[in-house]
Amino acid sequence: MRNRALSLMGMGGSLAIWVVGGTLLGRWLDGKFETDPLLTVLLLFLGLAIGLYDAYRRLRELVAFNNQNGN
Repeated sequence: MRNRALSLMGMGGSLAIWVVGGTLLGRWLDGKFETDPLLTVLLLFLGLAIGLYDAYRRLRELVAFNNQNGN
């Protein structure tokens, strides 16, 4: 049970890292190229999309693993 809980927490952490990382990178690029807030918003949504895909992929692997082991 503990391993599954850690897997689920890892998914949330990964999602947060992608979203925050994309936003911070966008803010930095907006400051560098004076495109505020275009790149921030663009990279925020890109980070969200990547994070959601990563969470979906991890959840699918977890479900498949549980189905194989009869849990």
